[in-house]
Amino acid sequence: MKKIFSIILVIICLVSYNNTIAQFGLNLGIKAGSNFSTLSFDPDIGQGRSKSSAMGGEFGGIISFDITSVLAIQVEPTYAQEGCSLNGPLFFDGVNIVNGKTSYNLEYLEIPILVKLKIPLPTTSLSPFVFLGPKIGKLLSSKEKDEPTGLASSEIDLKDYINSKNFSVEFGAGAEYKLVNNILISLDLRYSLGTENILTNKGEQYFGIMSQKIKTTGLQIVAEAIIQI
Repeated sequence: MKKIFSIILVIICLVSYNNTIAQFGLNLGIKAGSNFSTLSFDPDIGQGRSKSSAMGGEFGGIISFDITSVLAIQVEPTYAQEGCSLNGPLFFDGVNIVNGKTSYNLEYLEIPILVKLKIPLPTTSLSPFVFLGPKIGKLLSSKEKDEPTGLASSEIDLKDYINSKNFSVEFGAGAEYKLVNNILISLDLRYSLGTENILTNKGEQYFGIMSQKIKTTGLQIVAEAIIQI
């Protein structure tokens, strides 16, 4: 899978470079949105336990190269918050298993590299679009917060248990509106599907009682403002 991502990245970089040299359109912008994320456990978390998604923020920049009037390559360096919460019999107080809540909070620097297809509508400044591409993530922070019922809460740094890199596929759809000649605003809905186990060998041992493979997933609502250079 990592080799496939590398090949895609090389192809996209070459296409972007060649088209930039050929003076195709360059667009710069900013983005911000909400990320409704969760973690996929394999095997599942078990009976008597429930899982809830975490709502976090994301923001970053946009570099877009217009290959044609309807096709573009869009790179989006992004800070993103991800994770989830588990509830149920998760803790041992020395005698019994007790209920409580465990929250996993992950922070990434992510770089989606998206192929974007615009669908211009005649006689209007509104253009729907769809997009698809790989996303590479660099782990910035990983914390576990434990809140057992009737016991003191605690926080654990998971840096030795979570891989420093994450790989995902991102796809979605939205619409952009041209405010003036060179300024666009857009809103899109996107889904991110992790393709790699984020646990290290130590992580597989640490989570082994509950799960040995964990992947990230997320649903994002993103607003963008773009200037056509």
